[in-house]
Amino acid sequence: MTQTPAFDKPKVELHVHLDGAIRPETILYYGRKRGIPLPADTAEGLKNAIGMDEPLSLPDFLAKFDSYMPAIAHISLL
Repeated sequence: MTQTPAFDKPKVELHVHLDGAIRPETILYYGRKRGIPLPADTAEGLKNAIGMDEPLSLPDFLAKFDSYMPAIAHISLL
């Protein structure tokens, strides 16, 4: 009996944080609704501003979140 390696099977995301998985369009929507300035005015611009193409230091990584968290921090209260 031949076993198939698990590496070629579909995978499931087991750990996702909402603040890192929310769509740029949603961030822009709530930023505008709440009057909170963001680092860009378009979804593409926001992706470029908060995206990470290479590893960052921890302070640089966390600074990306600081730029948009006020816009989404209390979505459930809106």
